[in-house]
Order: sequence, then C-alpha cells, then structure tokens
Amino acid sequence: MPEIVEPDEPPAGAETDAAPPQPRIEPAPEPSETPESETVAQASTARLPIRWKLLWAASIVGSAALAASVMFGLVWISPVPASAGAPQIATLETTSTAEVPSGFAGAGPSSSVFEFHGLTLFESAGGFGSYGSGVGAGPCLTVMATEQVPSAEEFDPSSWSFNGPVYSGCAIGAFPASVEVGFDSNTPSELRDRFPSGRALQFVLDGDRLGVFLDSE
Repeated sequence: MPEIVEPDEPPAGAETDAAPPQPRIEPAPEPSETPESETVAQASTARLPIRWKLLWAASIVGSAALAASVMFGLVWISPVPASAGAPQIATLETTSTAEVPSGFAGAGPSSSVFEFHGLTLFESAGGFGSYGSGVGAGPCLTVMATEQVPSAEEFDPSSWSFNGPVYSGCAIGAFPASVEVGFDSNTPSELRDRFPSGRALQFVLDGDRLGVFLDSE
C-alpha cells in the first residue's frame, strides 16, 4: 500500500478554528516640550565628568584667593604699638593749689597746671629742645620737680633760672604733647616712694586733662 503522508499545513480552502495573526501597532511618541538645543546642552552637561566640575570650581576659588593675597601684601603694614602696653594709672585735672608764674619756662597767664607726687606739669608755649612754634605746632607740656618752680613773689621775669632736670614735649598736627620721665637719682622722693618698682612715666596732654602711664618692673 502506498504511504500516506499528512501535510504540515492545512490544504488551501480548508477551514480552521485559529484566528489569523493580527499586526502590532506601536503608539506614536508624544512630542517633547523641551527644545532640541536645550536637550543637547543638558546631555552635554550630564556627560561632563564630576571631577572636571570640581576642578573648575576650585580654579575659580584659587584665583580669587591669589588676588586677595596679592592685594593684602600690597597694603598690609606691620603694626607698632604706640603705648608699648604701659597701663594708664591716672587722669589728672588742672589744679588750683599750684601756680606757675607767667613767663617762667614758657608758662602763660592761663596755662593749665597739674601736680603728680612731687612733679609740677604745666602747659607752655615752647619746649626745651622741642619744636614749639611754627606751622602745625600746638601747645607744649613741661615737667619738672615742684621744688624748682619759683613762687610768684620771688619770680623775676627778666632774669630767672632753675636747678635740676626739665622735660618737655610739644603737640604737632594730630599728635598730642607727651613727655616721658625716667626714674633716677633726680626723681622726687615722693614719686619713688609711691612707685618703688617704677622705671618711667609718660604724660599725655589731652585738652585740660593729663593722662599718666606707668612702666614698672
């Protein structure tokens, strides 16, 4: 008998229960609201490695710091303390108990007079060995032992003298009149007893007041 071979596919025109395959329809992509140029820029930025971003930021900070340091080096001046750290120990007001004759050591009829433990300090028109008159010059301050100052009765304006050290300083421009007095054998005993460890005093004239600064061991 001949071998009957069943066909792999149903013969043409034969009916079948299977439904024919349907084609897949892909949905159309929605239009993007981001412009194409912005999308490209964002993509480029996203592709930039983060280390390059950090290096770029660090270069800006470094440039600013370098510029600031150069400017600071051009304008910075090493400070020098004016008072050398000496403390102010007193503020003196003018006194009415002491009098300096007008004409003595540059004192005038209305000069301010101060007293401090055996010292007499007074405003004067000129200073001994100091710049006292001229453009920009202000009042001067003269300091001496109280025992050297003559009384008004014994003072002779045409001929006078004193025996002992005298200290003076004058104001110039914005700088006030100031005088430094060292402690030595000529220092009044009252002052040495008051400041046994004292090495020097500084007096600074401020209008009708006098600041006192002490340097001690």
